[in-house]
Amino acid sequence: MGKKCSIIIPTKDKNSRLYLTLKCLEPQMNDDTEVLVVFDGCKEETLAEFATFTWNMNLRPIVSKQNVGRAAARNLGLKEATGDIVIFLDDDRLTRSDFIKGHLARHTGEPCVVLGERMDAKVTEDELLELMKENDLEDVLKFVSEHSKKEFYYNIKKLFVRNPCGKIRFMTFITGNVSIDRSLMTEIEGFDESFKGWGYEDTDVGYRLALLNVPYYQDNSIICYHLLHPHVKAQKAKEELINLKHLKAKFPDDRVLGRAISFYSLKAKLKL
Repeated sequence: MGKKCSIIIPTKDKNSRLYLTLKCLEPQMNDDTEVLVVFDGCKEETLAEFATFTWNMNLRPIVSKQNVGRAAARNLGLKEATGDIVIFLDDDRLTRSDFIKGHLARHTGEPCVVLGERMDAKVTEDELLELMKENDLEDVLKFVSEHSKKEFYYNIKKLFVRNPCGKIRFMTFITGNVSIDRSLMTEIEGFDESFKGWGYEDTDVGYRLALLNVPYYQDNSIICYHLLHPHVKAQKAKEELINLKHLKAKFPDDRVLGRAISFYSLKAKLKL
């Protein structure tokens, strides 16, 4: 018997991106897979529009009236998840037809972390609305792939997992395209909900998993296309620095983590 899979997607008022993310997952689903979409303080009109969409898959919406943040939203999904394996996916990630199978194929032995590939796609909102009308997913993915490129910083991180048990592998734990045994998430009691705003709630999880000697594996064949969206760099940097301060306070004596935090802090101050 194969392992069951839960895909957890937090979302905040991005229905066009979420719609395409789910449409790409729909043909991959079977009786052993489920998708949990956590609406994190979304507008009423967002929920009303989503209710007009129809799906031929096991999709379970979870609605938080209040905006609780990424960490708490993913924990809401974890509480409802029933799969042996959890895939964390963002609401703006389009996946190929072998995405779920690719993740599950790597979870046949000891509990581990599996990291997929990320491509960044520049697609306008008008183009997204047109893609929502397209029935052929291959045409959608072809269009998006033609507007994509590898993200430089993400590619550097791959160097950190050449050794599945390397000391700095926790820096690669990014929740946009990662899978893990649900038992491990239970063991570390999920995400730390003290992380608010942007960043490093996933690094914290990655670090705590590394402390348990969990191996990490990179599989570049498990591709998702990240639909880029604008953000205010100054606000993002401010939130990053607050979360990095919290991460440092949790593990003040770890030199390896401290060096990683110093690197991240410089990156935030430079607004990269």
